[in-house]
Amino acid sequence: MMRCMMTLVDIKEQLEQLDLQIIKLLDERVHICAGHSLSADEKLDILSLWLEEAADKGLDEARVEKIGKLAIAMSSDTGEE
Repeated sequence: MMRCMMTLVDIKEQLEQLDLQIIKLLDERVHICAGHSLSADEKLDILSLWLEEAADKGLDEARVEKIGKLAIAMSSDTGEE
């Protein structure tokens, strides 16, 4: 049985599409949160969701935690996190 092999060009194109989707989602997140402040507890709840999903999917939780904190910081009025 022959396996389908992706070329480096195919991989690059798929990664570019995923990256564009991530950027679009971050933009949507920032716009949804514009003018609203999240409490420390709400931020912690959001980060917990990121970590739970990472664990469920077998992703590196330390790296996902960093990404989650950055996403929260981008969406908060203070820009802190």
